[in-house]
Amino acid sequence: MIRQWSEAFNAHDAVGVAALYAEDACVSHPSYREPLQGRKAVQDDTLAYMIAVPNVTSELTRIVGDQDCVAAEITISGVHAGPLVPATGNLPPSGRRVRFPLALFCRFGPTGRIVEEHRYDDAPDLLRQLPH
Repeated sequence: MIRQWSEAFNAHDAVGVAALYAEDACVSHPSYREPLQGRKAVQDDTLAYMIAVPNVTSELTRIVGDQDCVAAEITISGVHAGPLVPATGNLPPSGRRVRFPLALFCRFGPTGRIVEEHRYDDAPDLLRQLPH
């Protein structure tokens, strides 16, 4: 499933990424004011990132799984060419290349879709790569 996530992400297919999540999925990240609730929220969040970094790619480094849970280490990279809206406020396009690690911890429901996900990245490192 995580490989499918990476393939859809690399194809810039926000709908395809979101389709891997349950309708009532909950996705948290330390920078989110509130967890993302539902497939549509995941799709909107993914699309916003793809607009901010239109040539974004993900590279799977490691996947570890046990029963209904998977942890994945991913490297995200691309050029910041659109507005990025982290918790610190809107960052206008910088034209700078960014590269940062992302960790996903996913729990799957009985349908095989992601029902719960915790995302962690090095936000301070990402922000150091961008003017603000």
